[in-house]
Amino acid sequence: MSFSRRIGAALLGLLIIAGPALAQDGPPTGTTVVYLRSAQIVQNAPGSTEAQRTFERELGEARTELQQQAAVVDSMMQDYQRQEVLLSPQAKTQKEQEIRDLQTELANRQRELDTSLQQRQQDLLQPILDRVAGVIEQIRTERGYSIVLDASTEGVVAADTTLDITALVMSELGQDVAVPPTPAPAPDSQ
Repeated sequence: MSFSRRIGAALLGLLIIAGPALAQDGPPTGTTVVYLRSAQIVQNAPGSTEAQRTFERELGEARTELQQQAAVVDSMMQDYQRQEVLLSPQAKTQKEQEIRDLQTELANRQRELDTSLQQRQQDLLQPILDRVAGVIEQIRTERGYSIVLDASTEGVVAADTTLDITALVMSELGQDVAVPPTPAPAPDSQ
């Protein structure tokens, strides 16, 4: 085997061995457009699991409260229906108004809880989103990328997988970097 063939074979071997490491480093500096999968990054970001657990616990507490209040309204309605024939017109009107008032209270409380839960979810996620955004901007600036697209928002229909910086961002965040390749779009079935 000639010297040039041996060097060529050695270089090929190095590329095969170093290929995955180079892919983890992301596209070369100065690449104009790259993309990532933010949903995967945020889902696996440090603190995300704890934030999700906290939110689910608080959501469960809110649901329990609403179910208890709904049970009170249902019980009151059932009592009214059993006693309705025995009640005077004035007593019927009074009971019906009490039921409507409780239903209104329940609806108002549900709206309050929905609003506070949405805000709570935002409060729990914001530090995570800020950190992810900071890392993305740091990578974009350091590497000279002009545009970073998000494949999670369905804006990217097809792309060269070597332009995916998801693994790079996850690595910077201290996450495991077992990133599956972006699936190819399904061919039209027409």
